[in-house]
Formats: sequence, C-alpha cells, structure tokens
Amino acid sequence: MEAFFLSLAAVSLAELGDRTQLLALLLAVKFRKPWAVLAGLGVASLAIHGLSAGVGMSLGQFVDDRILGWIVGVLFIGMGIWVLIPEPAHTDDRPRETGRGAFLTALITFFLMEIGDKTQLTSMAMAAHFEMIIPVLLGASLAMLLVNAPVIWLGHKFADRIPMRTVRVLAALLFIGIGAWVLGDAAFNS
Repeated sequence: MEAFFLSLAAVSLAELGDRTQLLALLLAVKFRKPWAVLAGLGVASLAIHGLSAGVGMSLGQFVDDRILGWIVGVLFIGMGIWVLIPEPAHTDDRPRETGRGAFLTALITFFLMEIGDKTQLTSMAMAAHFEMIIPVLLGASLAMLLVNAPVIWLGHKFADRIPMRTVRVLAALLFIGIGAWVLGDAAFNS
C-alpha cells in the first residue's frame, strides 16, 4: 500500500500546473465530451505509467537521452502546429463530434504528452524503489485522473465563455515553446 499511496501523492504533486492540464482544458473545450476526454486520459495514463513502471527503466539503458529528447521535442512542436488548425464549423446537416473521436484524440495526445514527462519519471523511480509495478501504476494513474478531472469539467462547463482562438494560440505557443526547449536541451546538454 505504501507504493500506491506514495505514487499517488508524488504524481499528483508533479502533475499540478503541468502541461497535461492545459491539454485537458483544450480537449474539454474543443470536444465538449468530458467523459470521453477523461476516459482517454485514464487509458493513456494506464498505458504510459504501465510502460514506465514495467519497462521504462530498461529502455533507459538502450535509448540515448539525446535521441529521446529530439523525438519528444519534435512531437511537441508538431502538437503546437496541430493545435493551431481550427475545426470546421458544424452545420445542421453535419453530424456532431462523437465521444469516440474525443476519446481517441485524448488517448493519443495524452499518451504522447506524457512521454518523458516528470510524472512518467516519477513512476519509473517509484517502481525502481519499491520493485512493484501494479501499486505504482494504479497510484500514478489515479493521480492523473484526480488532478485533471476538475480541469476537464471546468473546461466543459465554461466552454461557451472561453475564446477558442485564444486557447488555441496560447496552447500552440506553449507546445512549440516546450518543444524548442526540449530540442535545445537535447542539443546542448547531452
């Protein structure tokens, strides 16, 4: 139980103010399907933290940090560019977004967002320390849900009052800035 509760606490603290919360807000506002976004976050969290706890420590020995930094940096910049592309306006004869589209988008983007993130590194460290995968996986994943669920619900509730263009531009700048920072870090510190 100690591994579960320490993982829950550590990942909760690491997640506060993290870029994942901005993504949660953006997806909640964009899709207006909070349950689908939350489910995508949950599945992505289980996958990434399971990967972290299970094989992440081993992969660190085989994948050069510099190469991983380049990959993650390019992914962030790509995400920033993707965020700038506005969704086409819906007309009465076009079907609305489904929960499935929101779920898959949330699943993929949250998974990619967490690659190399401090919460993933926290899961790796906890699994290495306690030599347990399941309690760390469950604690870390629950932490992601607990910290991001309020952001998703608030984003959904106030979606009509939030200017999407401003959200898209700010999110794009954040993602591109993080991508540039990660690329710079990979180029100069490895």
